[in-house]
Amino acid sequence: MTPAAMPAQRSLLWLLLAVTLIWFSNLEYRKLVRPDEGRYAEIPREMAVSGDWLTPRLNGIKYFEKPPLQYWATAAAYTMFGEHHWTARLWPALTGWLGLLLVFFAGRRLFGNVAGFYSAVVLAGSPLYALVAHVNTLDMGVTFFMTAVLLAFLLAQHAAATPRENRTWMHVAWAAAALAVLSKGLIGVVLPAAALVVYSLVQRDFALWKRLHLASGVALFLLIAAPWFVAVSIANPEFPRFFFVHEHFERFLTTVHKRDQP
Repeated sequence: MTPAAMPAQRSLLWLLLAVTLIWFSNLEYRKLVRPDEGRYAEIPREMAVSGDWLTPRLNGIKYFEKPPLQYWATAAAYTMFGEHHWTARLWPALTGWLGLLLVFFAGRRLFGNVAGFYSAVVLAGSPLYALVAHVNTLDMGVTFFMTAVLLAFLLAQHAAATPRENRTWMHVAWAAAALAVLSKGLIGVVLPAAALVVYSLVQRDFALWKRLHLASGVALFLLIAAPWFVAVSIANPEFPRFFFVHEHFERFLTTVHKRDQP
């Protein structure tokens, strides 16, 4: 495939505009689907109305199942634009759209213009990806940030990366991991870390661990992710056990949530 297979820059901009209009134009047309869309629309509504952006609540009851990043984003959308179906779905749609740009950018940097373009086209045309980006759940937000972790890692560890680029992109990866955790919990860092471990074992490239900027990276991760967890735990002493034990370890290691079937 030659570079001529990629549209000219002006055509690319028109295509981006068309995709953007189509991507965001249908957010208002469907009613919210129960239970997830209603739940993740109501929690930020109560947050915006009450002014309590620390403790999530659903129907006035504390809701500690998930972290607050999407609640904050949706509550901000309500505050700026009002309470609508489209503002409830804006964060998943926005992160899904940004994911397309992210894949295009990373593919272009790593493999060239044509690869970046067609990677984004294939992703935009994926029915599941497009569907999840237009449904008000937490999945697209965490998907975007975990994708950012992995792509930033690839850019940092690329053979052509300079020491400065390695440091910069690794810090982007650490920051994205923190935002992934604030999106849906510990899977935001556990899954990318598992991929890193498997990759280093398969490639037998253990030297890459020296290029992760662990000290500054962990510091940046904690600077972004930790404040809310500390603050909500101080305000709600029951939070740490419920969130970390009940919603993580018991969910994955026991049958307490009745989700042990394949």
